[in-house]
Amino acid sequence: MSQIKKRVSATVFNPNRLEALTDAVFAIVMTLLVLEISIPEIAQPSLQAELPRRLLELWPKFYSYVLSFIVLGILWSLHHHSFHYIKRSDNGLIWLNIIFLMFVALIPFSTSLEGDYETEQLSIVIYASNVLLALVMRLIIWTYATGKYRLVDRDINPRLVKWDKLLLIGFCLTFMLVIGISFINVSAAHFLLALLLLAGLVAPGLVAQFALRKSE
Repeated sequence: MSQIKKRVSATVFNPNRLEALTDAVFAIVMTLLVLEISIPEIAQPSLQAELPRRLLELWPKFYSYVLSFIVLGILWSLHHHSFHYIKRSDNGLIWLNIIFLMFVALIPFSTSLEGDYETEQLSIVIYASNVLLALVMRLIIWTYATGKYRLVDRDINPRLVKWDKLLLIGFCLTFMLVIGISFINVSAAHFLLALLLLAGLVAPGLVAQFALRKSE
């Protein structure tokens, strides 16, 4: 029995290094976003006349930058929230988290594509799919960690576990809706995406408060 316990403890780690890796990747990815916005090169004689127009032409890139920065902020916040309750780590969680970070690290590419071809349906499909895959991985991580209390304490609020899953499923379904609507109207898909991000700023906190209040 003691050998079994030793074997189990040898495969379970403190999640601090996993959190540190995640924070570092998010910091790098969020910094890379702004590098996609290039300062326009204008000849000196026409600088005063051309600069306002050329800056205005960059608005799709600025829009994509703000959009993706908020997306990354929401993803980081969701990840930070989950690891507040995840007390242990194992090889399964490590690799699930690495796959999650793989999709996070792809966001600067899909952001650049969206900024350059904002009117193209394919660009928003790739962008929304990228974020959707990151959200799906966050859901898998949470389900894996909380299943049978694998990596969380047994006193975790079950309503919190349930509502966190429902929130993520709701986000995933809405991003799938964005992809579907883009086949009909690209502008409408962009509008829904903006509304979704506004909801994403407040929904996690409201859901957590609701779940904890109901359990009192």
